[in-house]
Amino acid sequence: MANALEDYLASHVNLLSEQSGGEGLRRFLLRLPNLPEGRSFGQAWLELPRTFPDNGIAKIRLLPENALKVPHIEADGKLCIDDGDPGPLSGASPISRVQQLIEAFYELFLRPWCAGDLDGDFADEAQNYWTIHCNRNSSLHDAVTKVYTIDRQPASPSIYKAKHLSGKRIVVACSDDALSNRFVSAMGDGQQLRQVLVADIPVSFPLTPDTWPQDQASLERLLRMRLGSGVAGNFLSAKGHRGRPIHRIVILRAPDCSFGFLLPGGPPVVIRKGYSTRAYPTPKLIPLQVERLDPNWTFGRNQHPEIQIRQQKHVLVIGVGALGSPVIEQLAKAGIGRLTIIDGDILLAANIGRHVLGADAIGLGKAKTLAEKISRSWPSCNVSANSGSIECWLRHHDLSDVDMVIDLTGEPDVRLCVEIARKRHNCPLLIGWMEPYVAAAHACLLPIGQPWMIDQVDRLESLQAVTWPDDVMQHEPSCSSIFQSYTSAAATHAVALVAEAALNLLDGKIKRPNVQHWIRGQAFLDAQRPGLNLREWAIAAAPFDGISFETVYE
Repeated sequence: MANALEDYLASHVNLLSEQSGGEGLRRFLLRLPNLPEGRSFGQAWLELPRTFPDNGIAKIRLLPENALKVPHIEADGKLCIDDGDPGPLSGASPISRVQQLIEAFYELFLRPWCAGDLDGDFADEAQNYWTIHCNRNSSLHDAVTKVYTIDRQPASPSIYKAKHLSGKRIVVACSDDALSNRFVSAMGDGQQLRQVLVADIPVSFPLTPDTWPQDQASLERLLRMRLGSGVAGNFLSAKGHRGRPIHRIVILRAPDCSFGFLLPGGPPVVIRKGYSTRAYPTPKLIPLQVERLDPNWTFGRNQHPEIQIRQQKHVLVIGVGALGSPVIEQLAKAGIGRLTIIDGDILLAANIGRHVLGADAIGLGKAKTLAEKISRSWPSCNVSANSGSIECWLRHHDLSDVDMVIDLTGEPDVRLCVEIARKRHNCPLLIGWMEPYVAAAHACLLPIGQPWMIDQVDRLESLQAVTWPDDVMQHEPSCSSIFQSYTSAAATHAVALVAEAALNLLDGKIKRPNVQHWIRGQAFLDAQRPGLNLREWAIAAAPFDGISFETVYE
């Protein structure tokens, strides 16, 4: 096979000729036709790793300086091309792999490039080209290397103060101070904070190497056009506290990509090395990468418009145990803007195998510690914790500003307390629980106006899929506490059921009361304990490993 490949390469002298490619690499200069005026890019090579074909991929490479002149060229000159070398696991022969790459180069790149058919591709991959531009113009002494935007693209140009984490050389840009502070607290880790001034400018089209501002003068012209001469002039000449220099950053926000610029001036970067100290000013315009941290992007990649609505919602969750803690985590990652979580327990060593919290939280309050963890990991979710009971919480609060209550305690006293509170301020309610061994999990979804109690009867036991013997609950040694036997992996079915049901209820998709069920089959029950059987209403699950279905709650 290797000899056949060498024969092929030797016989195609009309297409390529071998050059030295350095250790571990063979390079073949591709023969190019005469290119139209303005379409020349120098030379192009076929590159083969010396381990080819068993390991490595054949590539086409151009001169690196073409990266922002010719589309689909990476910073190192590599050509990104569809239908190139399919790789050693494709089953294709080495010759066919090389042939496919060379044909793709001529037919999918060179021909359309010469015809001008690729000119619009810069806009399609604007983020990639801007990153190359930023990397080319960056240095180790830049005061800022990246900007994180937290809120949505503004409808009109705005100027606001933002936080500069000087140690990490990043800026958290957000016009909402409370939201900005939560992200800074999560990302800062004790970093020195400075204020910067941000001009946030929406643009309606993606910028390309031909259209983004090339220098400070062109950027200033754009600012005066969008902000007005007076406002732009004040921004460009702005000073910080007591007339000290302040960093000024411009963000051009296009629909799918944003472009940042650090203007000259501002406080110098002070580098201390040994006994020497040196200050590095910002002498020229520096392009900055801009990365989105807003919930629409981080939680939904712009594909879930309901996330923006969820950011305005307040959800009360009672119970921060093996079911409650991962459900709370999923709610935060689904874009819920505000969570209140209630649980009076502390985390025990026996809990950590089934809880989101681990050994570092043993002896700490579940609710408070989980709230801190969620706030650090997903700052767009404002989490408050109460380490008492729901009864105590309701003495000082009501449900008037709560958009949904989730009860994951399995406790009848909690259900009764919530039922009474909902009579005063009605809101949707989800009651979720797991049966022993997680042989079944249930989520009862009650829209506004639907009570839990029917004829003053708590119906949870009747919704169980199995009639459990009294001794199924196990006792901890030297303790009156009882617990169910199950693993965290088994509980993931319940977490998914409850979290998805909660979001459907919050999003207004549930119009009538119902119960969502996840029920394991008879084989699963037999493996846990002989003599267990599904109740008649759940018998449909018997032949399966597990099924989910819905029943009407009435």
